[in-house]
Amino acid sequence: MHSRTVLTSFLPLLSLGLSLPLEPRDFIEFNITGLSATFPYPGVYGVDSVNSFVEITLSYPESQPPSASLSTTCRVDWPAGTSPAATAWTACADSGIVFRIASLTSTNNFSVGVFQQRSIDGEGLSATHILTSNPGNPSDPNAYMFCLQKGKFNPLTCSLTGPYGSTPRTVEMTPVAVTERPA
Repeated sequence: MHSRTVLTSFLPLLSLGLSLPLEPRDFIEFNITGLSATFPYPGVYGVDSVNSFVEITLSYPESQPPSASLSTTCRVDWPAGTSPAATAWTACADSGIVFRIASLTSTNNFSVGVFQQRSIDGEGLSATHILTSNPGNPSDPNAYMFCLQKGKFNPLTCSLTGPYGSTPRTVEMTPVAVTERPA
């Protein structure tokens, strides 16, 4: 009678043990740890024509084997008189990483794409994330940026400090394996 009770109490543990992986797996992640940006700020006290830019600081896994965490900066610029818009893939300071700005909106929310080539065949890791500012809702989990016009006749500047500019944020992006860099 005891053997049946002992057996039934171990059955749930047996299925858990069989479901665990046989080898440890690395968790790969791209993290945007810093952001600085300047955009035109139209209006009576704004500046319509300004040299605009977005610069991110990115931490990412070492490519072979993915053990150490590395860091690089990525930047894209738009000359004065040009409206910021989506960009082509641009090399970061570490040329093994490229990034782009996609789907920039009129409210300066945008999507960041990152690609790390991992083989000579062009295979790699790709990740994207939408960066938004939402000063009207400080509890918005997707409000990573804080944007502010610092006085009359100045451009709009943005940082990675959340809805009210008081809490440094980190954007975690889980990449997916792809056979080539996305178009």
